[in-house]
Amino acid sequence: MFGLTRRQTLTLALALLPLTVPLHGQVAPPAGRWQSAPFELGLMSDFHISVYGSGARSVRSVTMTLEPSGKGEFRVTSTVRDRRGRVVPGTQEIQEVRFEVGDLVEEPGRQPHYTSRVAHAERRFADEPASAFPRDGVKLAIYVLDRPGTLEVRFDTPEGTGSFWETLRRGAGAKPGT
Repeated sequence: MFGLTRRQTLTLALALLPLTVPLHGQVAPPAGRWQSAPFELGLMSDFHISVYGSGARSVRSVTMTLEPSGKGEFRVTSTVRDRRGRVVPGTQEIQEVRFEVGDLVEEPGRQPHYTSRVAHAERRFADEPASAFPRDGVKLAIYVLDRPGTLEVRFDTPEGTGSFWETLRRGAGAKPGT
């Protein structure tokens, strides 16, 4: 762009964005519904085969809804599916995080990203809704990429197990023009 390097272009864009879409003095990531492609992992150990049968796989799907106000909901659904693609009873786990988008953070060596203030986080099993328990200490960071219609999210748990990065694309239910 006008002979500028990619870094200079990104710096210029980040400098101009607060002038166009303010949110409490900060730029908000685009509002709407975002979703991941399913992440599938074959369960091939002897233990997994003895429990779920051969051909079973673990499937994780992520959705995120962002309101123009900066409030949002992040949901991770994990299941085990048998060789025919049916959900194995008792394996559908839902992690849900209600949050508010925080500040845009720029750190050396990292992409600019938005922090979030987690209002409520829980994990539950779909077969037993009363099984919900709090997920204190989870963190969520949102990265706006230079590819239109794409965000990256970083979901971190305090113990580290279950933390992941995921690319989200604008999904069904997104508001046009956001």
